[in-house]
Amino acid sequence: MGTAAVEVAVIGAGPAGSTLAALLARRGIAVALIDRDAFPRDKLCGEFLSYDALPVLDALGVTLADAPFIHRCRVVARHRTWEFDLPHAARGVSRMLLDDMLFRTAVAAGATPLTATATDLTMTNARVVVGAWGRWGRFDTQLARSFVRDRAHRNFGFKRHYRGATDANVIELHSFRRGYLGVAAVENGFTNICGLVHASRLAHHKGRWDAFVEEIRAEEPALEAMYARYTPAQESFLSSEPVIFRARSAVEHGVFMVGDASGIIDPLTGNGMAMAIQSALVAAPFVVEALRGDRARAEDAYRQRHHELFARRIHWSRRAAFLLSRPALLDAALAGVRGPTAGTFLVRRTRADRDAIARLAESWFTPNR
Repeated sequence: MGTAAVEVAVIGAGPAGSTLAALLARRGIAVALIDRDAFPRDKLCGEFLSYDALPVLDALGVTLADAPFIHRCRVVARHRTWEFDLPHAARGVSRMLLDDMLFRTAVAAGATPLTATATDLTMTNARVVVGAWGRWGRFDTQLARSFVRDRAHRNFGFKRHYRGATDANVIELHSFRRGYLGVAAVENGFTNICGLVHASRLAHHKGRWDAFVEEIRAEEPALEAMYARYTPAQESFLSSEPVIFRARSAVEHGVFMVGDASGIIDPLTGNGMAMAIQSALVAAPFVVEALRGDRARAEDAYRQRHHELFARRIHWSRRAAFLLSRPALLDAALAGVRGPTAGTFLVRRTRADRDAIARLAESWFTPNR
């Protein structure tokens, strides 16, 4: 791959990988940013960027001028609708746009872009390797990560962009049996409808997402009413490799993990992209420490810090997903909800404190302050 002089190889140029590459390159570290795709490219995602990621983008100089501001969350059940305000404005932004902007930021900072399909981690020839390949990759099997063998907790995602009447300032969450979906406006007047469903519901569909969407529309009147407002803006659905909600280590066999490779939060929280970006910010000083020679200490410290910042979020996301993927139970739960308190509670437990992230970003860019 021509990375003999590279200090850090980051495999995967999504939000986590590109953010980390930009952070390290701005410190003068020789970074190779490796991805199998050319940018811009699309990715399966809810495309809701939570407010607690924005201080990192601000510090990197990444602006989202065309991305709508999202101020409210609306949970739509069979017979009830519940809304609450977000504590700060989030943004609706496609992965086509965000990933390209972050990738360009990393390259402008000095990271070396490589378009390649690596087959073995040892091919990078770098002193430190970072896994930023997402929720599922061939390297997970190569590293014998335990979640790969899990067959009981496999889910699949699906998304498509639409045009139609939408409230650009609201993200909607809809429930259906053994799954859920989110509806969020993104740039250029598009609306992203992205869902997650347990594998057990897909056996007879054989990858035909149109048929599955028709099925859930027939089951849930609220989904039928929602989809009726839109017309597809993309020719087909984009779907995912298996999404497995099992614990993952932040370091595996000396490889530092960031983004979904280090831990997956349920998409319903709208914190996946934010966690990816924050994990890069958290990992950066420990990667530097590993380069300086204290490898074992850096790995242990990163595992601990990652757990402190993200484990509680993932735990609470699983509890919320249990409820959202059971429409009758969700209806019963919403019957007892009064006011925005429950929404505020969940939001705080599935996100970082925005000011704390801002301070962490500031400390990286002004280390000798």
